[in-house]
Amino acid sequence: MMWFCDRLLQLRVSTVITVILCLITVIQFFAAYGKYNYSHLPAEVIETQLFKQITPKLPLSKSKPDCKYDQILSNKESLNPWDIPKKFDSFNANGVMNGTYMPEHCNPMFSVAILVTYRNRQKQLDIFLPYMHDFLRKQNLHYKIYLIEQQDEKPWNKGVLYNIGAKQAISDKFPCLILHDVDLLPLDASNLYACTNDPRHMSSSIDKFRYVLTYDYLVGGALAIKSDHFVAFNGFSNRFEGWGGEDDDFAHRLASHKLDVVRFPREMSRYTMMVHRQESKNSARHSIMGQNKARAAADGLSSLPYHDTRLKNHRLFTLIGAKL
Repeated sequence: MMWFCDRLLQLRVSTVITVILCLITVIQFFAAYGKYNYSHLPAEVIETQLFKQITPKLPLSKSKPDCKYDQILSNKESLNPWDIPKKFDSFNANGVMNGTYMPEHCNPMFSVAILVTYRNRQKQLDIFLPYMHDFLRKQNLHYKIYLIEQQDEKPWNKGVLYNIGAKQAISDKFPCLILHDVDLLPLDASNLYACTNDPRHMSSSIDKFRYVLTYDYLVGGALAIKSDHFVAFNGFSNRFEGWGGEDDDFAHRLASHKLDVVRFPREMSRYTMMVHRQESKNSARHSIMGQNKARAAADGLSSLPYHDTRLKNHRLFTLIGAKL
């Protein structure tokens, strides 16, 4: 009997030690790779930091009240990634035309252009569009989704596509741009799709990365930025072909203009990433980033390379087809 008790005690001690070692490993892993609790705007001040502006000549009604956003920002509802439908057979596009929506019961305080760069991601697009319209129509926004599609077989160039989309959205007088990957879906109802006074990195907690911010200067995925800011630092570099580099280069442009990047709390910033085939990496991305530190003013929105673009209206989006 004593032998059995001693053996049981040894097992319990070894189990405790194993658990402790596992916890230490997890803590070290999180410390070495990203931040779970990152610096962010306190929830109680977010509404004071929002950039409230609409497109000129937006048809507002004097008989309607201004839209309210406090209940949206305080909404605790959140979806689990596995609860997102794989098909939207019963989707209702009520109120949406050419990718544009405006609430009927109140006058919006925000006009937002959502720029989505795209090529050969039809499965993701078929989920992204209905999901985002369902999500955004609850937020009392005036918004428009632009799909900027690279319609050639040349190397992927997200920077050029964003510059093309931004140029069109700014021409359409949108004061706020949201640069958005087609494979990302927001999970938190409180994640208001609007600009703040400073550029705002929206997708700071992605399930693929265990809801950890992988590094402080990350701005890729989903970023909200005022149109004036985008123009001021000349948009994206046009030099990054293939995958990688353009977002980090963009972050450097923000920093060089003394613009802080803000974020919402983690519980307002969770996203799920849809599975997809990754584009080939740009092996020259690091050297291009080094060269660009001295030439941002000559490379970007103001110096787009020759491209052929065509605008086509669809019910759920406005397509900007681009051949580079």
